[in-house]
Amino acid sequence: MMNELKNSKKESLSTSSFKSAFWLGVKNGLVGPAPVLVAGMMGFGAMSHGVGFDPFFAAFISLSVFALPGQVVFVEMVSVGASASATAFAVAITSARFLTMTLTLFPQIPKELKEPPRLLTVHLVAMSAWTYCMQEFPKLKSELRYGYFVGIGTICLLISVPATLIGYWLSDAVPIWVTYALLFVNPLFFLMSFTEVPIRSNQLAIVFGGLSGIYFFQYFPSNALLICGVGVGSLIYLIDFFLRKFSRSKN
Repeated sequence: MMNELKNSKKESLSTSSFKSAFWLGVKNGLVGPAPVLVAGMMGFGAMSHGVGFDPFFAAFISLSVFALPGQVVFVEMVSVGASASATAFAVAITSARFLTMTLTLFPQIPKELKEPPRLLTVHLVAMSAWTYCMQEFPKLKSELRYGYFVGIGTICLLISVPATLIGYWLSDAVPIWVTYALLFVNPLFFLMSFTEVPIRSNQLAIVFGGLSGIYFFQYFPSNALLICGVGVGSLIYLIDFFLRKFSRSKN
């Protein structure tokens, strides 16, 4: 009897913790990543309008794919008449980054009683929500992290649908360069968040990788992102690594 009471009390505390953390995530999501996501989804809505998509089909893409780069690739592939298999493969490739995001996020969340199935909440992993959770998790108690993630992910997912529709319907009222520029707000937020890390090599890789894009895009437009990100970024990291190693050995 005593064990049953203890288990019941433990479950109720776990449920209460999840709910409080969930609403904390919703609250922080509304003032954190959600505005950034709104800007990006509005740009996607305008892009969908430009290629002749139905507004509600565009909203469905935002809800089902929920990955802005993948959504952009989907629209571009469909607009040029690519096959369904090629489109699915291209979208899957652009979304491969979510594997590393999931592998770094979920190990920080301990298993709790009465929590939603985790497989269902993997869809909530997004660039903006992941960045915010990785910054906030060290400040939260471990038992609050799952509810916080579900809350922030849910509000971001739900807000993407009206944002897409607003961008679609406003696309005729604002210059096209404004709506397309909104697509870059979300990755810019993701990039700038890494400038806060104290590791010098990461900061240098971001700066030099970004600046090198101005040059490489003129001569290698199809592979400039790969060259700047993997090539220049890795080169800067290695240079900084050997300089620090040399400095330590000298001292």
